[in-house]
Amino acid sequence: MRQNNDKRRWSTIKEQLNSHRRATIVLTSDKGVVYHIRTSGVSEPVHKEIYRLLGVSDPLKRIKTIATHL
Repeated sequence: MRQNNDKRRWSTIKEQLNSHRRATIVLTSDKGVVYHIRTSGVSEPVHKEIYRLLGVSDPLKRIKTIATHL
């Protein structure tokens, strides 16, 4: 961040990114297949700016995994 002339403290960056949340949704089909879907909230402008300065292109993209049968 400092290389990009950003003077924020680490504690400030952590506080600003703290509102960008991730959630896991667990669903079970009628056939007993368990699905885990990880998704995140929409990035706010401050989040996008921090990710841009860090060179992070898609920090929290949606992930879908299929677990075992029940």
